[in-house]
Amino acid sequence: MSKTATTFVWYSAIPLWLLIGFARNNPEFIEKYYSRFFYPLSFDVHKFFFDLVPFSLGDVLYIIIILYFIKAIFQKIIYWRAKPLNVFLDIGSLVVITLWIFHLSWGFNYHRLALNIQLKIPIEYTRKDLVRQLDKIIQESNQSHNLLVSSDTLAVTFPFSKKQVLEKISLYNPMNQETIVHPSALKKSLLSLPLSYMGYSGYLNPFTLESQANAKMPIQSLITTSLHETAHQMGYASEKEANFIAYLSAIKSKDPYIQYAGNIFAFRYLFNDLLKLDPKKARNKLKLLNPGIFKNFKEVNDFWKKYDNPLEIIFNKTYHSYLRANGQKSGLKSYNEMVGLLINYHKNEKRF
Repeated sequence: MSKTATTFVWYSAIPLWLLIGFARNNPEFIEKYYSRFFYPLSFDVHKFFFDLVPFSLGDVLYIIIILYFIKAIFQKIIYWRAKPLNVFLDIGSLVVITLWIFHLSWGFNYHRLALNIQLKIPIEYTRKDLVRQLDKIIQESNQSHNLLVSSDTLAVTFPFSKKQVLEKISLYNPMNQETIVHPSALKKSLLSLPLSYMGYSGYLNPFTLESQANAKMPIQSLITTSLHETAHQMGYASEKEANFIAYLSAIKSKDPYIQYAGNIFAFRYLFNDLLKLDPKKARNKLKLLNPGIFKNFKEVNDFWKKYDNPLEIIFNKTYHSYLRANGQKSGLKSYNEMVGLLINYHKNEKRF
């Protein structure tokens, strides 16, 4: 990159910084003009081109970038040693360009109007609300489980392949109560093995807008992860909102297996919240679940245990920092904040 181009890119960081600041302070504007107008147009363009390819071009892009950087380090190491300031300028320019593309392509969705404000429901809840909703989810989980097995001691075996999961799921939009299907926009990640070691179940590529799911996971996790990542594709950047939409889409599905995956997905979040508040009561609630459901939980836990490694902590801290930098103050804990949305949505369900 020439000196003039590098200078221009560095100066472009100023309007980008101002735009991000404006977005954070004007969620109604971002909701109306970016998330509901510009982003759907951008997504349709991305979808038109990237859906023509059956595999993840986003994964290929990341692989190429990693290889390019490794090559560049070896080729330019002597040059950078002679002019160390140029390393800072070159890398800084790439970061600024990446941030421009990221925010224009998808990232401004982090600053849209909160879903609970749009649905006109609170996110606060009492312990009584939590216990009541947990009891309801336990009942619904047991009912779902009983429909799919001959004995309550058996684990549910999903009768479709992981490829079919990507074709089966449909997303429920709580804003207009329409079902939106993205069967071809969701892809198995080519990087599923590295994702497993990193502790990631999937991700949305913000540059190609392809949803990637970790294809190594058990099907029950693949279902809710696929719905979660597709919610990101719809423009819901918040992790709690994507989790909530994933749950809602699962329980409103006509497929009983997908409903079951959604119910036990919600149970884990509700149970973990009660466990923090009242461990004894939470453990007593476990006794109300069908024994076979624990076998499905064990399948998921055993999967992640296989890939436990010391580096996972680093990846988690990195992603935690990324979320905080993009306005999700709770970082990784924001996934759990879907509980408030879930509880209050059901309390006001008659309105919807």
